[in-house]
Amino acid sequence: MLTESAVVPPSEVYVAEQVKYWISNDVKNAEMTLEGIGDSPVEVSISMQGNEAQVAFRTDELRAREVLENASLHLKDMLHREGLVLSGVSVDTAGAGNQGAQDRKAQSGGRQATVISAQPIPADSRPQTSRTSGRALDLFV
Repeated sequence: MLTESAVVPPSEVYVAEQVKYWISNDVKNAEMTLEGIGDSPVEVSISMQGNEAQVAFRTDELRAREVLENASLHLKDMLHREGLVLSGVSVDTAGAGNQGAQDRKAQSGGRQATVISAQPIPADSRPQTSRTSGRALDLFV
């Protein structure tokens, strides 16, 4: 029998959990970089409005873009189970949309976060309790 973590890419599980965490802490805009998905990092931008999330993935790795495009339905389902709505998702090359992200940062009055993760942690190996990790989280209030 396949578990959800066996079917859903670890990066997608990680993104869904980060969105849930940011919502609980009233973060409106967030960016993170995921490595370990091919040779190029994946830049992720998340914009929240109420319980709606818009997620943008950017990477130069073709295979990673294909995986992310195919996994967007799973991400939508995972967020829905948490009471969240995925109102938009885009997958593009790295560098695309950076100006839009900068514009959103300049206009936003809400909290913002930047996370850089050297390697996503597989969902089945993470404990459910809170703990200190080697990842960085910067909140801008």
